[in-house]
Amino acid sequence: MSSQSYRAPVQSERARCPVCQQTVYSPAGIHPQCAVKQSEPPKAKRVESEVAPSVDETP
Repeated sequence: MSSQSYRAPVQSERARCPVCQQTVYSPAGIHPQCAVKQSEPPKAKRVESEVAPSVDETP
């Protein structure tokens, strides 16, 4: 027998944040900053044609 003992990794019994997957200590089960991020609508990506107006070439 070996003299070293084997220890299994300890799993946290705390809840995980559904947004960032980190351990949560809040009774709500989500970090306050993650709740704000989750409540905000996703930002739309800007299309290049919307950024720069088209230029009319008239002679």
